[in-house]
Amino acid sequence: MTKPFGNLRSAAVDGRLLNPITRKVQLKQLHDALSDKAADIQDAITKDTGHSAAEVLIEYSLAMKQLAQAYTALNTTQALEAEYAVSRNQNAPQARQAVGIVLIDPSKHAFFSSLMSALVPALASGNCIIVQSSQSLLQTPRLILPLIASALDHDIFATTNDFTDEDVDHPHIRVLQNGSASPNLAHHLVSDPSTRVVAIVERDADLDAAARELVAARFALRGRAAYASDVVLVNEWVKKAFLQAVVKHAVGFASAGGEGNEGARRAGQGRGMAESVRGERGVNVLSWGAGGAVVDVEDRQSSLLRRKVQESCLLVHSVTSIDDAIDFSKINGRLGAAYVFTKPSAAKYICQFLDTPASFINHVPTSLLFMPMAPLNGSINPTTYAPYGEADFTRPKAQFTTLSPAEASLARVLQNASPDQLARLATESTAKLPPVARGTQGITHIGFFNQGIVTGGILLLSTVFATAGTCVYYGWGMLKGHVLFFRGVGGM
Repeated sequence: MTKPFGNLRSAAVDGRLLNPITRKVQLKQLHDALSDKAADIQDAITKDTGHSAAEVLIEYSLAMKQLAQAYTALNTTQALEAEYAVSRNQNAPQARQAVGIVLIDPSKHAFFSSLMSALVPALASGNCIIVQSSQSLLQTPRLILPLIASALDHDIFATTNDFTDEDVDHPHIRVLQNGSASPNLAHHLVSDPSTRVVAIVERDADLDAAARELVAARFALRGRAAYASDVVLVNEWVKKAFLQAVVKHAVGFASAGGEGNEGARRAGQGRGMAESVRGERGVNVLSWGAGGAVVDVEDRQSSLLRRKVQESCLLVHSVTSIDDAIDFSKINGRLGAAYVFTKPSAAKYICQFLDTPASFINHVPTSLLFMPMAPLNGSINPTTYAPYGEADFTRPKAQFTTLSPAEASLARVLQNASPDQLARLATESTAKLPPVARGTQGITHIGFFNQGIVTGGILLLSTVFATAGTCVYYGWGMLKGHVLFFRGVGGM
């Protein structure tokens, strides 16, 4: 029986996409095909998701932006020069080569931008692509996948309902954006959609700005963004003011969604969770409207604080201090991301101790809401906020043609060492390192908590000096009075 994906295997073996000009042509063909069907794609996304016109346009724009940036970044002249570096007797220490085939199981959330977040860097780095497409009534996959297939050479792209590693029969990487029930293997890039995201709002934060950012992230995309905060930990001293700001922006977000069909579509978002917790001890539903729900969770043992939120429901819980917020966040294990709202000095301390691959200070990137959760131990592309880069789909292929001076010297010692060379090598090996510089330049900046200690010390010393001064003043006055008294008695 003929194995599937024979054309892709042949293309991968032949290195069809190793030529940078071929890759650039494929990226342009794909961009042209998807841009020509912009209206159809957005219409399909709208019907599948019920997202607002702005949300649909943002998703489409982000997907196309990834293609455009990859196309622009691919410099064919530089790529060819790097490829032929060895022929010019030059080292190529950073050289990498495509793995061969990349298999993608795209996220159901924001399908188009999620798919392109993996497909674009995989294609740009020279890999053939297989997309897993399950049987579904959704219009977006049924429109986009044939468009991609028609735009790309037929030997480098395929779709399938199911496959095994034996079917692929070639070095490959699997991108699993919906998680995996099986053990993670070295060639798997697995996202865990259940990974939690935490926001921390400190007492010195801009409460209105923090509320606006967190409400927009949680209520957008019908509350299904993987990177929207699952719980907001707010300092108890500003909890009341923060909740007032949150409710205000929650009402404003619902109003901005429009009326008629749009309002009806958004009505009821977040109500599933809100209804389930009504009457639960230690849980207060503060706002429950068309945009979503705002819930104040007072009981730290509530199961709400340990679940992944996938609807328009913003959960708020109070903490007593920065350290309390950090300790509580660790209950959730390693976070997917954290949003920290405070001044920079305090943010430095908080981010230092949070267990998360990415922290965002005083903002929530909109692009991040349209992306799948980054793979375990992965990182976020700082340009596109995509969870993958071209390096994820390549392997090191360094090439060296010349020795460094240090290596040449070691070779001479190894092959025909003279006493002088051995003595010089022994001296170099035992040479003492320079002392650690401890000048004032290295300690000009005082940390957040160090500043508190210094401030407390100053206040304490000020009190001591003031008290001592007062005692000296009155003591001297009493002593002077006694002296004058005795002088007067002596003169009588």
